[in-house]
Amino acid sequence: MTTFGRRPVLSGLLWTAALPAWARSTPANPDVVVVGAGSAGLAAARALIGAGRTVVVVEARDRIGGRAFTDTATFGMPFDRGCSWTYSVKGHPWRQMAEAWGYHLSGQERDDEIVYVGDREATDAEYALYDKAADQLEAAFARAGRAGKDVSAASVSPRKLPWIEMAEAWAGPMEMGMDLDDVSCLDWWLNDSPGARGVAEGYGTLVHQFGHDFPVTLDAPVSRIRWGGPGVTVETAKGTLAAKAAIVTVSTGVLAAEAIRFDPPLPAWKREAIEGVPMGLLVKVPLLFNGARFDLAPEQWLSYPPRGREACYFQAWPFDRDLMVGFMGGRFAWEISAAGEAAAVDFARGELRKMFGSAVDKAFVKGAATQWASDPWARGAYTCARPGRTADRMRLAEPLGDRLYFAGEAMAGRFSQTCDGAFLSGQAVGRELAARLT
Repeated sequence: MTTFGRRPVLSGLLWTAALPAWARSTPANPDVVVVGAGSAGLAAARALIGAGRTVVVVEARDRIGGRAFTDTATFGMPFDRGCSWTYSVKGHPWRQMAEAWGYHLSGQERDDEIVYVGDREATDAEYALYDKAADQLEAAFARAGRAGKDVSAASVSPRKLPWIEMAEAWAGPMEMGMDLDDVSCLDWWLNDSPGARGVAEGYGTLVHQFGHDFPVTLDAPVSRIRWGGPGVTVETAKGTLAAKAAIVTVSTGVLAAEAIRFDPPLPAWKREAIEGVPMGLLVKVPLLFNGARFDLAPEQWLSYPPRGREACYFQAWPFDRDLMVGFMGGRFAWEISAAGEAAAVDFARGELRKMFGSAVDKAFVKGAATQWASDPWARGAYTCARPGRTADRMRLAEPLGDRLYFAGEAMAGRFSQTCDGAFLSGQAVGRELAARLT
């Protein structure tokens, strides 16, 4: 089973230096084919190249980065449609690269959250009730997780507390991408990604800078991987590649949909592991305003008591820009995604209107919504282990026949759900495979 430690992954300029000329070619019969040019795939390729192996990365999209994608066209400024935050844990690679390359980072924690009840700010007494609910909810998760209880977060929630619904909305849909009955306390407990920092130039921009000269074939979705004999054969829309091994870094959503056929089929235990770690969903709804700030400070978070599953919580003016970014998660995110981008924008705008009145409509310019639910190469935002299935994260990482390897945020242990975790998973698998190919 592939594992990775906590030591820093950047050695001198190894990871930030350009690739040698020989490594940029795309041979027909490389040592390894990497499926997917996201964080995990690029890290795996870089580890293999660093060990002197020949690699070809095949990517279904027309760009690299996977779920890290910075959109600069919609609003005339960087907006991360996917991965948004890197973290302060020692050894997190993207944080180190951002600092080494002079990117501008900004704190994104909820230290300065403002709560509205209808069209007014919460009272001190209401804030106290909310804080108590959030603290007790987190304590309940921690007790269960620390004890190794792989049970649903909903089953341990102190449901009778006032304001618990809002605390649950943050803990489940907004953070884990799942409603609490689908969240494992153990998976929550093992997840460790404090110190969130946004990237002003865009997280996707950072990932693209890292991988821009890698040997990647774009617009090349993989239809079949044959791994029954010596080596592997990878069939893509741009031809077939033969290699000694393959590393598959696509999401569990893509694997569950069987968008890639495997010959022979994946064993039952592997398919069960894929089912145990499904994709959750977080929808971002950026709204552009003409300078009105509604008395909200840059980076401030805005929330309110939810109505059932319906909630859209906001980050105000990230990087002091005129964007208000709404977030919807869990089942409601799937529902709003199915309704379409216009419905998501209308809902988010309507929630702000309830708090700030007609000033919202007067200052509104335009909006957008992320669509990872319908993206055929993602089919969700990031993974969340089902209750009772946390061990499936590591089962996902187990290779098959010393020829077929798997990597990604779903297999990143305590750094799951993050772009940093995907990198660490891909790097570990790349190093392991490079050693076995000697």
